[in-house]
Amino acid sequence: MKRRKAIKQIGLGLSAGLTLPWLSSCKATDPGPEIKYDGVVGIIGAGAAGLLAADILISKGVKVKIFEASDQVGGRVRTFRRSDVSTDSLTVFPAALPYSDFPLELGADKIIGSDSKWAEIVKLMKVPVVDFRSSSFDGYIIDNVFVSEGDALLDGDFVTAKNFNDSFATFSGGATTTVLQAAQGAGVTTRMQPIVNSWLGNRYGSSSDRIGANALAEALALIEHDGKELTSSSNPLQDVLLSRYVRAVSSIQFNTKVQSISYGGEKVDISHTNGTDTVDKVIVTVPVSILKAGDINFSPALPGSKTGALSRIGMDASIRFILEFKRNFYGEAIAALLGGAEGPDYLNSAVGRSELNKTLSITINGAKAEQLSALSGTQAVQHLLDEMDTVFGNSLATNNIRRDTADNSLVYTMKDWTKDPLIKGGFSYPLPGGSNADRTALAAPVGDKLFFAGEATDDKGEFGTVSGALNSGERAAFEVIDAILA
Repeated sequence: MKRRKAIKQIGLGLSAGLTLPWLSSCKATDPGPEIKYDGVVGIIGAGAAGLLAADILISKGVKVKIFEASDQVGGRVRTFRRSDVSTDSLTVFPAALPYSDFPLELGADKIIGSDSKWAEIVKLMKVPVVDFRSSSFDGYIIDNVFVSEGDALLDGDFVTAKNFNDSFATFSGGATTTVLQAAQGAGVTTRMQPIVNSWLGNRYGSSSDRIGANALAEALALIEHDGKELTSSSNPLQDVLLSRYVRAVSSIQFNTKVQSISYGGEKVDISHTNGTDTVDKVIVTVPVSILKAGDINFSPALPGSKTGALSRIGMDASIRFILEFKRNFYGEAIAALLGGAEGPDYLNSAVGRSELNKTLSITINGAKAEQLSALSGTQAVQHLLDEMDTVFGNSLATNNIRRDTADNSLVYTMKDWTKDPLIKGGFSYPLPGGSNADRTALAAPVGDKLFFAGEATDDKGEFGTVSGALNSGERAAFEVIDAILA
């Protein structure tokens, strides 16, 4: 399969101005099938989990059919493309292309852990990366003022909050304790609670008053990677997935939304918007929000162990804003600005990647995302500008935001994952009363036909990450193989 054909099949093409010279070929150089199997495995979703599961099965000689509800691969690994002007859940206002000279990620934007599964793939594909924290630092909003990390460490209340965060993986408290309640119990003052929300609420998919402290601590204690945070210096992360798993692309049925899965008979019937397919086994990799909403009907119904686990795993609203400025007023060496009430995480996404260091990528999850999602994009952006104006003074954000030359209107890019009907939020998080065992239960196969993957099913502490999704896809693929060989 030639490069042009492989790209055409995803219906997008690579981001303008960015090429991947190492894009995998489709030459038939692999050895013959390892497994003699006449059946077909259906895979619901062409995100990281589905692509890896498909790749493993294909490499073993197992036929797969991938059903993808959207028109592209990647799931929540989504890069802004110059053909993306306005869709139901992506707003570029006005229809102006960004001037940033590096990939703008609308979903997963970091490679967490230099020795994680995701990092291994990035390294394999020879993608140059930046350890942006090696030459930058976090800044904080404390009492509505910008405070550098060095100055923050002179504040006793901040030190208490930092100690709480640094030792959080060892926390053990009441079964229904939230992260906010745990922080209050540890003596974290009200003025530092927004920073704790940035560290342990927003970062893990929601707000600190909604996340279960015990389950989050339990998960964090399981992480084995080094925790480094890397970014791709020039290659879109969505294209990294495409390149690595390009041989799975020909098995994808795009714009095919699965509506029901009937797995009670000898075969599995998958009904979708384009008809019905019959397969022998199926791996479900859709977001937990889709399962909780009942968007896929299962027959027989999912067992109580799964529905019970789902009731203790949440997935909240999530929005990504990308704002470009005429000049950098927040500090070129700043990695992220944390502790905001409107924007809990203002990421300086240009650090180590560009001399045009004038772009903020702002991720908002949980309660605040719900509030901003109810506003127009321009109104939501103004909330963020108002907060930065207060913190930095002199209306620096409002005066320096990129504007349309025609009518002086705000220019911004917004991906509201909450309003994406195929995702319905950000990523999974543990609710109070939950535990890591819920993820194990959600991941467990039902008989020898129905299997589950996706970041919400990762029980190794990496939920909410690309590595967690990849780990789950690998696990599910080998569960299917074991079932075939049994």
